[in-house]
Amino acid sequence: MLVLAGCDDDNPVGDDDDDDDDPEPFEVATYDTTETDDGVTEITVSDDEEDLGIGYTNEDGGEVNEVTWTNDNVYKLDNFVFVLENQTLNIEPGTIIKGMAGSGENAAALIVTRGGQIFADGNPDSADPAQADPIIFTAEADPVTPDTAPADDIGLGRGTRGEWGGVILLGDAGLNSTPGETNIEGVPGDERTLYGGDNDDHDIGVFRFVSIRHTGTQLGNGDEIQGLTLGGVGNGSTIEYVESYASDDDGFEWFGGTVNQRHMIAAWASDDSFDMDEGYRGSNQFWLAVQAGDEAGRIAEQDGGTDPEDGTPIADIRVANATYIGIGPELADADVAGDGNDPFIIHRDNNATSYFGSVFMDARLNAGLQIEDLGSGEDSRERWLADELRYESNLWWNIGPDFDPEATTFEDIIQLTGDGDGGEDFRTNLADYLREEGNLFGTELPITSINRDEDGLIVSFNPLAAGEATTAPAEPSEFDRPGVNGAYQSVDYHGAFGTANWADGWTLLSRTGELE
Repeated sequence: MLVLAGCDDDNPVGDDDDDDDDPEPFEVATYDTTETDDGVTEITVSDDEEDLGIGYTNEDGGEVNEVTWTNDNVYKLDNFVFVLENQTLNIEPGTIIKGMAGSGENAAALIVTRGGQIFADGNPDSADPAQADPIIFTAEADPVTPDTAPADDIGLGRGTRGEWGGVILLGDAGLNSTPGETNIEGVPGDERTLYGGDNDDHDIGVFRFVSIRHTGTQLGNGDEIQGLTLGGVGNGSTIEYVESYASDDDGFEWFGGTVNQRHMIAAWASDDSFDMDEGYRGSNQFWLAVQAGDEAGRIAEQDGGTDPEDGTPIADIRVANATYIGIGPELADADVAGDGNDPFIIHRDNNATSYFGSVFMDARLNAGLQIEDLGSGEDSRERWLADELRYESNLWWNIGPDFDPEATTFEDIIQLTGDGDGGEDFRTNLADYLREEGNLFGTELPITSINRDEDGLIVSFNPLAAGEATTAPAEPSEFDRPGVNGAYQSVDYHGAFGTANWADGWTLLSRTGELE
């Protein structure tokens, strides 16, 4: 049963019951197909609820469980579109998928459910980034077409958010909520939206060289959908080289699961760049987050358990070579909607996220690092005391409006919350630990360049390592995890980029010129 088109047995789909590895795509006649004035074929893909649980047949009466979307069409998502259990969606490099405008029950999103798979593998063309063919998920109003040259693919602008829902990937890897499965937030709950289980090796497929743009429309219950939402996704999955651009909620959010990722970019999200919940456990490397000055949340909001907060498995996340660029010190509170880097990085609800060899820069307020200290029960302070929450060999720059590389101390940027008894002793001990583990305040800009306008808003930046960031960090004391992308890749620089720009060509950031 592949609920990828509003069709039934009287409107058959293309014949693909031969179980080969190169399935025929749905025939155009099975879609609501139109041709625009400039010759672009647009195919509207919708969910016909009357057919849920029935499935579709092809012209020969065979069940269709695998389809391919091709790069000569533009696919328009009308409402929630599901890939169900035992179904596979293949997407060719260069394919454009647009979410139709709408909110609440009329929001558009692509949802790969537990037991379904997606193989969306774009082409970076590293030899010539101008010829890159990423897979693009964007808004219906975005003028990008299959014939748009990369130099002309500039989207709707970083300030255009909330035009459609986003992409949701669900699996049956473990989480720490009770019970061990639940419905993903942001969409009406039923069997299709459940995630969680006991299969930490779950494999969602391949999601690589993908740009997701202008997401986060408002839903009826007040929730939004992130650029990319991952619920219970397991470590057999290949998720890397993914950009979330201008989300009206978080760039990425994890709800449990064990997936490991590399080369992830969150740009201009109105809320958090990276948000982690419900016992997510993964090892990740090469993350870039850059925040807008009009609206922003925390660059990393790291929660552990939900119900109960001290549930197991503990949220034990490892991130190496992140570059986190905040909204900058020039902006005042009144200039920025949302939480606005207050704090920049947060650990709470028994979360243990560790960072290695990373760059944290341009956070606006004094609270660069917040750790929850409760009066009773498990909390993130307990995770640090247990040597599970670690910060090793990280570089800090321009944290707080009064930053002075020679005078600012870690005591100045640590914020403690809760009614625990750690108090100032904990602040002192944590600051001493950061110094002992090779964390440093940089003396110069740790990336090649960052250009802001007269109002303090970022115009463009070059994230390649500079200054102290060109030195090799210490090897992490712990990092490796089972599965795809679970092993640490040794590098000779701090942050997400060394001397090569792996984001060039396939990202909207590079196509707009915001990424130099």
